[in-house]
Amino acid sequence: MHRFQNLLVGLANRDADVGLIRYAAAVVRLGTVRAAHFIHVLDGHGSEARGAALEQAEGRVRAHFQGTDAQVSCAILEGPLEDRLLSCALERKSDLMLVGHGQGRTGRKSLARRLAMKAPCSIWLVPDGSPAVMRRVLVPVDFSEPSADALSIAAELLRLQGAGELLTLHVYFNDTITSFAEYTEVLRGREELLLRKFDDRLGGLDVPIRPLVEQGANVAQVVTRTAENHGVDLLVLSTRGRSRSASVLLGSVTEDVIVDTRHPLLVVKHFGAKLGLLQALLHVSEHGPMLHYN
Repeated sequence: MHRFQNLLVGLANRDADVGLIRYAAAVVRLGTVRAAHFIHVLDGHGSEARGAALEQAEGRVRAHFQGTDAQVSCAILEGPLEDRLLSCALERKSDLMLVGHGQGRTGRKSLARRLAMKAPCSIWLVPDGSPAVMRRVLVPVDFSEPSADALSIAAELLRLQGAGELLTLHVYFNDTITSFAEYTEVLRGREELLLRKFDDRLGGLDVPIRPLVEQGANVAQVVTRTAENHGVDLLVLSTRGRSRSASVLLGSVTEDVIVDTRHPLLVVKHFGAKLGLLQALLHVSEHGPMLHYN
Protein backbone atom coordinates (compact mmCIF):
# COMPACT_ATOMS: atom_id res chain seq x y z
CA MET A 1 0.00 0.00 0.00
CA HIS A 2 3.00 2.29 -0.03
CA ARG A 3 2.04 3.09 -3.63
CA PHE A 4 -1.16 4.86 -2.53
CA GLN A 5 0.22 8.00 -0.91
CA ASN A 6 -0.91 10.77 -3.27
CA LEU A 7 -4.65 10.73 -3.90
CA LEU A 8 -6.41 12.70 -6.65
CA VAL A 9 -10.22 12.99 -6.57
CA GLY A 10 -12.22 14.25 -9.53
CA LEU A 11 -15.37 16.15 -8.51
CA ALA A 12 -18.37 16.89 -10.74
CA ASN A 13 -19.85 19.79 -8.74
CA ARG A 14 -23.12 17.94 -8.10
CA ASP A 15 -24.85 16.37 -5.12
CA ALA A 16 -23.25 12.97 -5.78
CA ASP A 17 -19.88 14.54 -4.90
CA VAL A 18 -20.81 14.22 -1.23
CA GLY A 19 -20.82 10.42 -1.48
CA LEU A 20 -17.51 10.42 -3.39
CA ILE A 21 -15.89 12.71 -0.81
CA ARG A 22 -17.15 10.48 2.00
CA TYR A 23 -15.67 7.48 0.21
CA ALA A 24 -12.35 9.29 -0.27
CA ALA A 25 -12.29 10.11 3.45
CA ALA A 26 -12.71 6.40 4.26
CA VAL A 27 -9.75 5.58 1.99
CA VAL A 28 -7.63 8.30 3.62
CA ARG A 29 -8.49 7.01 7.10
CA LEU A 30 -6.86 3.69 6.22
CA GLY A 31 -3.67 5.58 7.01
CA THR A 32 -1.55 5.38 3.86
CA VAL A 33 -2.57 8.56 2.01
CA ARG A 34 -0.35 11.53 2.78
CA ALA A 35 -1.98 14.07 0.43
CA ALA A 36 -5.49 14.25 -1.03
CA HIS A 37 -6.12 16.71 -3.86
CA PHE A 38 -9.69 17.43 -5.03
CA ILE A 39 -10.29 19.02 -8.42
CA HIS A 40 -13.31 20.11 -10.41
CA VAL A 41 -12.88 20.94 -14.09
CA LEU A 42 -14.94 23.77 -15.60
CA ASP A 43 -15.50 24.15 -19.32
CA GLY A 44 -14.70 27.89 -19.21
CA HIS A 45 -17.44 29.82 -17.37
CA GLY A 46 -15.32 32.63 -16.00
CA SER A 47 -13.93 33.62 -12.64
CA GLU A 48 -17.32 34.07 -10.94
CA ALA A 49 -18.34 30.45 -11.55
CA ARG A 50 -14.85 29.37 -10.63
CA GLY A 51 -15.03 31.06 -7.24
CA ALA A 52 -18.45 29.62 -6.45
CA ALA A 53 -17.38 26.12 -7.47
CA LEU A 54 -14.26 26.35 -5.31
CA GLU A 55 -16.24 27.52 -2.30
CA GLN A 56 -18.74 24.68 -2.69
CA ALA A 57 -16.03 22.03 -3.14
CA GLU A 58 -14.07 23.35 -0.15
CA GLY A 59 -17.11 23.23 2.10
CA ARG A 60 -18.04 19.69 1.10
CA VAL A 61 -14.50 18.38 1.52
CA ARG A 62 -13.86 20.08 4.85
CA ALA A 63 -17.00 18.54 6.34
CA HIS A 64 -15.60 15.02 5.90
CA PHE A 65 -11.87 15.55 6.48
CA GLN A 66 -11.74 17.13 9.90
CA GLY A 67 -9.25 15.29 12.08
CA THR A 68 -7.40 13.48 9.30
CA ASP A 69 -3.61 13.61 9.07
CA ALA A 70 -3.46 13.91 5.27
CA GLN A 71 -2.71 17.25 3.64
CA VAL A 72 -5.89 18.22 1.78
CA SER A 73 -6.29 20.73 -1.04
CA CYS A 74 -8.96 21.81 -3.54
CA ALA A 75 -8.60 23.38 -6.98
CA ILE A 76 -10.84 24.45 -9.85
CA LEU A 77 -9.36 23.95 -13.32
CA GLU A 78 -10.58 24.77 -16.81
CA GLY A 79 -10.29 22.89 -20.09
CA PRO A 80 -11.10 19.45 -21.50
CA LEU A 81 -12.12 17.23 -18.58
CA GLU A 82 -10.14 14.13 -19.50
CA ASP A 83 -6.95 16.02 -20.36
CA ARG A 84 -7.04 18.08 -17.18
CA LEU A 85 -7.56 15.03 -14.95
CA LEU A 86 -4.70 13.18 -16.61
CA SER A 87 -2.32 16.14 -16.62
CA CYS A 88 -3.08 16.88 -12.96
CA ALA A 89 -2.33 13.26 -12.08
CA LEU A 90 1.03 13.61 -13.81
CA GLU A 91 1.89 16.96 -12.24
CA ARG A 92 1.12 15.78 -8.75
CA LYS A 93 2.64 12.33 -9.20
CA SER A 94 -0.63 10.81 -8.07
CA ASP A 95 -0.61 7.06 -7.50
CA LEU A 96 -4.39 6.77 -7.06
CA MET A 97 -7.32 8.61 -8.66
CA LEU A 98 -10.89 8.40 -7.35
CA VAL A 99 -13.69 9.31 -9.76
CA GLY A 100 -17.45 8.99 -9.68
CA HIS A 101 -18.99 6.28 -11.83
CA GLY A 102 -22.57 7.28 -12.65
CA GLN A 103 -24.86 4.30 -13.05
CA GLY A 104 -26.71 4.14 -16.34
CA ARG A 105 -24.85 7.12 -17.79
CA THR A 106 -23.00 6.01 -20.89
CA GLY A 107 -20.96 9.16 -21.21
CA ARG A 108 -19.50 8.91 -17.71
CA LYS A 109 -18.74 5.25 -18.12
CA SER A 110 -16.92 6.09 -21.33
CA LEU A 111 -14.87 8.67 -19.42
CA ALA A 112 -14.18 6.16 -16.64
CA ARG A 113 -13.01 3.59 -19.19
CA ARG A 114 -10.69 6.08 -20.90
CA LEU A 115 -9.24 7.24 -17.60
CA ALA A 116 -8.59 3.65 -16.56
CA MET A 117 -6.78 3.06 -19.85
CA LYS A 118 -4.72 6.25 -19.92
CA ALA A 119 -4.09 7.39 -16.36
CA PRO A 120 -0.53 7.18 -14.98
CA CYS A 121 -1.89 5.74 -11.74
CA SER A 122 -4.39 3.27 -10.35
CA ILE A 123 -8.06 4.24 -10.77
CA TRP A 124 -10.77 3.74 -8.15
CA LEU A 125 -14.24 4.03 -9.72
CA VAL A 126 -17.03 4.74 -7.24
CA PRO A 127 -20.65 4.39 -8.47
CA ASP A 128 -23.11 6.96 -7.18
CA GLY A 129 -24.52 5.99 -3.81
CA SER A 130 -21.81 3.47 -2.92
CA PRO A 131 -21.43 3.02 0.86
CA ALA A 132 -17.96 3.86 2.15
CA VAL A 133 -17.26 0.32 3.37
CA MET A 134 -14.99 -2.56 2.28
CA ARG A 135 -16.29 -5.55 4.18
CA ARG A 136 -16.04 -7.99 1.28
CA VAL A 137 -13.51 -7.62 -1.56
CA LEU A 138 -13.41 -9.71 -4.74
CA VAL A 139 -10.25 -10.18 -6.83
CA PRO A 140 -10.49 -12.06 -10.16
CA VAL A 141 -7.20 -13.89 -10.77
CA ASP A 142 -5.63 -15.65 -13.76
CA PHE A 143 -2.53 -16.93 -11.89
CA SER A 144 -0.38 -14.11 -13.35
CA GLU A 145 1.96 -11.80 -11.45
CA PRO A 146 -0.26 -8.74 -12.09
CA SER A 147 -3.25 -10.53 -10.56
CA ALA A 148 -1.09 -11.55 -7.61
CA ASP A 149 -0.21 -7.88 -7.19
CA ALA A 150 -3.89 -6.91 -7.23
CA LEU A 151 -4.60 -9.60 -4.65
CA SER A 152 -1.88 -8.34 -2.33
CA ILE A 153 -3.30 -4.79 -2.52
CA ALA A 154 -6.82 -6.02 -1.75
CA ALA A 155 -5.51 -7.97 1.23
CA GLU A 156 -3.66 -4.93 2.52
CA LEU A 157 -6.80 -2.80 2.28
CA LEU A 158 -8.67 -5.29 4.44
CA ARG A 159 -5.76 -5.62 6.87
CA LEU A 160 -5.59 -1.86 7.32
CA GLN A 161 -9.25 -1.58 8.24
CA GLY A 162 -8.92 -4.54 10.57
CA ALA A 163 -11.75 -6.76 9.29
CA GLY A 164 -13.37 -8.13 6.17
CA GLU A 165 -13.48 -11.06 3.77
CA LEU A 166 -11.28 -11.52 0.71
CA LEU A 167 -12.63 -13.56 -2.20
CA THR A 168 -10.55 -14.74 -5.13
CA LEU A 169 -12.32 -15.71 -8.34
CA HIS A 170 -10.92 -17.85 -11.14
CA VAL A 171 -13.08 -18.18 -14.27
CA TYR A 172 -12.35 -21.12 -16.55
CA PHE A 173 -13.80 -22.22 -19.87
CA ASN A 174 -14.60 -25.81 -20.83
CA ASP A 175 -13.69 -25.88 -24.53
CA THR A 176 -14.53 -29.54 -25.15
CA ILE A 177 -17.17 -30.12 -27.82
CA THR A 178 -18.98 -32.69 -25.71
CA SER A 179 -18.79 -33.09 -21.98
CA PHE A 180 -20.21 -35.20 -19.16
CA ALA A 181 -20.73 -34.70 -15.47
CA GLU A 182 -17.67 -36.65 -14.33
CA TYR A 183 -15.32 -34.75 -16.64
CA THR A 184 -16.83 -31.43 -15.60
CA GLU A 185 -16.17 -32.28 -11.96
CA VAL A 186 -12.59 -33.30 -12.73
CA LEU A 187 -11.99 -30.08 -14.66
CA ARG A 188 -13.49 -27.96 -11.91
CA GLY A 189 -11.47 -29.81 -9.28
CA ARG A 190 -8.27 -29.12 -11.22
CA GLU A 191 -9.07 -25.41 -11.44
CA GLU A 192 -9.89 -25.27 -7.73
CA LEU A 193 -6.55 -26.89 -6.91
CA LEU A 194 -4.69 -24.37 -9.08
CA LEU A 195 -6.46 -21.50 -7.35
CA ARG A 196 -5.67 -22.84 -3.88
CA LYS A 197 -2.01 -23.20 -4.82
CA PHE A 198 -2.00 -19.66 -6.20
CA ASP A 199 -3.55 -18.28 -3.01
CA ASP A 200 -1.12 -20.30 -0.86
CA ARG A 201 1.81 -18.63 -2.63
CA LEU A 202 0.58 -15.38 -1.09
CA GLY A 203 0.26 -16.84 2.38
CA GLY A 204 1.99 -13.87 4.01
CA LEU A 205 -0.99 -11.58 3.45
CA ASP A 206 -2.41 -12.19 6.96
CA VAL A 207 -5.96 -12.16 5.59
CA PRO A 208 -8.15 -15.25 5.18
CA ILE A 209 -8.85 -15.97 1.51
CA ARG A 210 -12.02 -17.63 0.22
CA PRO A 211 -11.39 -19.10 -3.26
CA LEU A 212 -14.19 -19.25 -5.84
CA VAL A 213 -14.11 -21.09 -9.16
CA GLU A 214 -16.73 -20.47 -11.87
CA GLN A 215 -17.11 -21.67 -15.43
CA GLY A 216 -18.07 -19.30 -18.21
CA ALA A 217 -17.18 -18.08 -21.68
CA ASN A 218 -17.68 -14.39 -20.86
CA VAL A 219 -15.32 -13.65 -17.99
CA ALA A 220 -16.59 -10.11 -17.37
CA GLN A 221 -20.17 -11.31 -17.00
CA VAL A 222 -19.10 -14.03 -14.56
CA VAL A 223 -17.13 -11.48 -12.51
CA THR A 224 -20.09 -9.08 -12.40
CA ARG A 225 -22.56 -11.86 -11.52
CA THR A 226 -20.30 -13.22 -8.78
CA ALA A 227 -19.93 -9.77 -7.27
CA GLU A 228 -23.72 -9.43 -7.17
CA ASN A 229 -24.31 -12.91 -5.74
CA HIS A 230 -21.78 -12.47 -2.94
CA GLY A 231 -22.65 -8.92 -1.94
CA VAL A 232 -19.21 -7.58 -2.76
CA ASP A 233 -18.27 -4.05 -1.64
CA LEU A 234 -15.20 -3.70 -3.87
CA LEU A 235 -13.75 -5.30 -6.97
CA VAL A 236 -9.97 -5.16 -7.49
CA LEU A 237 -8.72 -5.88 -11.01
CA SER A 238 -5.30 -5.75 -12.59
CA THR A 239 -4.32 -4.14 -15.85
CA ARG A 240 -2.09 -6.10 -18.17
CA GLY A 241 0.32 -3.60 -19.70
CA ARG A 242 1.99 -5.00 -22.81
CA SER A 243 5.10 -2.95 -22.24
CA ARG A 244 6.28 -0.11 -20.05
CA SER A 245 5.67 2.43 -22.83
CA ALA A 246 2.29 1.02 -23.86
CA SER A 247 0.75 0.15 -20.53
CA VAL A 248 -2.22 2.41 -21.25
CA LEU A 249 -3.83 -0.66 -22.86
CA LEU A 250 -6.28 -2.61 -20.73
CA GLY A 251 -7.41 -6.15 -21.20
CA SER A 252 -10.89 -6.54 -22.64
CA VAL A 253 -12.14 -8.19 -19.45
CA THR A 254 -11.27 -5.15 -17.32
CA GLU A 255 -12.90 -2.80 -19.83
CA ASP A 256 -16.09 -4.85 -19.90
CA VAL A 257 -16.26 -4.99 -16.10
CA ILE A 258 -15.90 -1.20 -15.96
CA VAL A 259 -18.95 -0.87 -18.21
CA ASP A 260 -21.08 -3.56 -16.52
CA THR A 261 -20.38 -3.37 -12.80
CA ARG A 262 -22.42 -1.47 -10.24
CA HIS A 263 -19.78 -1.99 -7.57
CA PRO A 264 -16.78 0.17 -6.66
CA LEU A 265 -13.85 -0.96 -8.78
CA LEU A 266 -10.13 -0.48 -8.16
CA VAL A 267 -8.10 -0.86 -11.36
CA VAL A 268 -4.50 -1.48 -10.31
CA LYS A 269 -1.76 -0.10 -12.55
CA HIS A 270 1.72 -1.63 -12.55
CA PHE A 271 3.78 0.63 -14.81
CA GLY A 272 2.03 3.92 -14.13
CA ALA A 273 5.06 5.86 -12.94
CA LYS A 274 6.85 5.24 -16.22
CA LEU A 275 4.25 6.46 -18.71
CA GLY A 276 6.61 8.76 -20.56
CA LEU A 277 4.52 8.46 -23.71
CA LEU A 278 1.47 9.94 -22.00
CA GLN A 279 3.54 12.70 -20.46
CA ALA A 280 4.83 13.66 -23.89
CA LEU A 281 1.37 13.70 -25.45
CA LEU A 282 -0.38 15.77 -22.80
CA HIS A 283 0.01 19.52 -22.57
CA VAL A 284 0.48 20.24 -18.90
CA SER A 285 -1.27 23.49 -17.97
CA GLU A 286 -0.75 25.63 -14.91
CA HIS A 287 -2.86 24.96 -11.82
CA GLY A 288 -5.78 27.19 -11.07
CA PRO A 289 -6.40 28.89 -7.69
CA MET A 290 -6.05 26.50 -4.80
CA LEU A 291 -7.33 26.46 -1.26
CA HIS A 292 -5.30 24.54 1.31
CA TYR A 293 -6.36 23.48 4.75
CA ASN A 294 -5.56 20.76 7.25
